[in-house]
Amino acid sequence: MLSKKFLFRDEVLATVMLITVIGSLTLAVIDEKSRPQFLDLTKFAIGTYIKFLIPRSRLSDRDV
Repeated sequence: MLSKKFLFRDEVLATVMLITVIGSLTLAVIDEKSRPQFLDLTKFAIGTYIKFLIPRSRLSDRDV
């Protein structure tokens, strides 16, 4: 059951990030004056998603 919870969380995260990236790129195409801000938002969204995909190291899980 625990693995289903994580799978659902990953699917929701992927969906939210996909909507954010597509929306930001669409707005960047429409509004030329704000294009750099929308592209920065897209870079941030992709970086955040990649960060969540990288597994945590075992050292952070242990009590030190």
